[in-house]
Amino acid sequence: MNLQELLTKLETPIVIRPTRRMTQGELETYLDKAADILRGNADHSEFRGYVFALLFYKRISDCYEEEVRTQVDALAKAGMPRDQAILLARDPQNHHFTVPEHAAWADVARTAKGQLGQALNDAMLSIERANAHRQNNFDGILTGKIDFNKQDELPRDKLVNLINHFGSQTFDRAHVSDDLFGNAYEYLIRNFASKAGKSSGEFYTPAEVGFLMAEVLQPRAGMAICDWASGSGGLLLQCIRHVKKHGGDVRQLQLHGQESNVATYNISRINMILHGIPVWDHKQGDSLRDPRHLTAESRLKQFDRVIMNPPFSLEDWGHDTVAAGDKFGRLSYGMPPTSNGDWAWLQQIAKSLKDADPDTGAGGQGMVVMSQGVLFRGQPEQTEEEDGQNQKADAEYVIRRGFIEADLIEAIVVLPGKLFYGNNVPGCLLLLNKAKPAARKDKILMIWASRHFHKGNPQNLLRPSDLMRTLVPWRAFGNLQTARHLVPKHEAQLIREVEQQRDGRMADIEDAYGPVLEPLPRLEAELVTLDALDLKVQAVKDAIAPEHPYFHPLAPLQAEIERIEGEIAGAGRGDKAALKASLVAPKAKFDDARKKLVDAIKARYKQVTRAVKDLSKLKDERDVREQEVKLAAEREVTHLREAAADLLRICGSDDEARRYFTVIARAEIEENEFNLNLPRYVDTFEPDTTRPLPDALANLLAAEDAATAAQQVLKAMLKAAGVQAA
Repeated sequence: MNLQELLTKLETPIVIRPTRRMTQGELETYLDKAADILRGNADHSEFRGYVFALLFYKRISDCYEEEVRTQVDALAKAGMPRDQAILLARDPQNHHFTVPEHAAWADVARTAKGQLGQALNDAMLSIERANAHRQNNFDGILTGKIDFNKQDELPRDKLVNLINHFGSQTFDRAHVSDDLFGNAYEYLIRNFASKAGKSSGEFYTPAEVGFLMAEVLQPRAGMAICDWASGSGGLLLQCIRHVKKHGGDVRQLQLHGQESNVATYNISRINMILHGIPVWDHKQGDSLRDPRHLTAESRLKQFDRVIMNPPFSLEDWGHDTVAAGDKFGRLSYGMPPTSNGDWAWLQQIAKSLKDADPDTGAGGQGMVVMSQGVLFRGQPEQTEEEDGQNQKADAEYVIRRGFIEADLIEAIVVLPGKLFYGNNVPGCLLLLNKAKPAARKDKILMIWASRHFHKGNPQNLLRPSDLMRTLVPWRAFGNLQTARHLVPKHEAQLIREVEQQRDGRMADIEDAYGPVLEPLPRLEAELVTLDALDLKVQAVKDAIAPEHPYFHPLAPLQAEIERIEGEIAGAGRGDKAALKASLVAPKAKFDDARKKLVDAIKARYKQVTRAVKDLSKLKDERDVREQEVKLAAEREVTHLREAAADLLRICGSDDEARRYFTVIARAEIEENEFNLNLPRYVDTFEPDTTRPLPDALANLLAAEDAATAAQQVLKAMLKAAGVQAA
């Protein structure tokens, strides 16, 4: 390498921040800040439709522009003139969706503040129209119930701040993968639910609860699945994940949903699109007043699985619509109370589940989140002989008795409180089955799952270990021997899933940081070499050698000087003057080259030092994130191992197991007047803590001593402050 080549190499800038994908954690933090822009006293539900629409708009705009750039580059490389390549690359037939040029985010976001609302409305309408012909069209998804000119709903300053925030990050696939963005979108939904009031919290079911429901329902490819109160679509996504996890083809799932709130309906559509769900039958409307999933004969469709979390104890549920009779035949067990729709939902589920197949014995199953009031509200008929007055049976009692006598309820799981956003009422899960196995006929499994959870703020959380405490007794259907056999299997399975999630997060972090940190070892080695160089004039001269990594271009110049100096030493007196004169130019050339090289090395040293410092900071950042992921996984695994050991202890004793779960026959339920309140059957009371009397006395004396010492300290402080103690 000659001098000029080496100088060029040393002066080449070090690029240390090429394009990299965001990690899940980075994206979640970024979206947290978007929600924080809306902070204030207002209910976040007022803003959620706008935020989700803006984020979706930014995503599809960035992805479309990325696709166009990629196609233009490929066509231009193949020899097509660039203007023709651009025209061809923007052909709608070459894309899954289209964003018209005038509707691109980059252009609309630069609109003046006063015209920004209208510009957004126009852009989103253009996008919907440009994609109207597609199977998975955007009809109403960006414009339904959304008007960016309504400043009373979304103040202009907040809108500008959101535009600036989303505009600060690129959301194409080079920066954020499809899976990552879909997961982040769900995270933002959860974030809104946690920050919002009841009106926004209803539309989100915690992922852990959805996971548990899908594990119990065990949906499979080929099944028809429905959520009559689909909210943001999270429960259907949990069914999809379950099928994927077990190797099923999700394209064979027949997904159905209905949601009354237009904004939430559009959020769920966006959620499905971002998760790559190509086809699902989603309707907008009130499921109780106007169910939209009907047969050709206008009867309620029947499904293999129904999964739901409808609003608890809905007051305005549609009693007026069915008061004269329900044309869909849903209320065959009784008319629910005017002001509480819980049993209306449950009867709709029962009606929309497939009946038992006479050949296979298979039938529809439904799992629903309900207020625990459905288990015990309503009184049976009272006669004058029984209580001195005549009283008809309450509506909810009649319906619950009908469900039990029809043997529809297979299991009940009582959940901890504060799991559901916007509603701190403790909930429960009811599993309905139109085709119970013979061994489960006229029996109900009851699981008291409210003891174990992670206390959070504002909501409590269910950990994998807590889910295992429900899944084991469910799959064993209360049989202790079977449960003991299942514990190690579930422990291993859930640990494997925790480790897979850990590995996925680690791969996500490596995918984001790895390409950026790739040059760090080489730069660190170069810095060590540069740091060892002595750049003083004589030191450089002494170090020059053809094999030297930096000084080798000086070797020929120094050799030329040494050659002339050798000739001078051997020349006669008359020739020395001429030879010395010929030495001036080589020396000047050498000094100039040495100075340029030393300056370039010094500049390179500064550049490499800065690059190593920046990359080392990134490496530390990566290491911290990896350590957080590892520690979180280790905690989950520890909890799972502890829970497994505790489950084995619990399942080793009938009395101890009864504190957590039990199977109740219909006869016992009838004796309890069809009341399903779990404390009647499961020993939910915590045992009193006993302490030996000497220990209790010692603790009391220690507490008295501590109180006396505290009083003395307080008196001393008051005296020092000049205050007379009382």
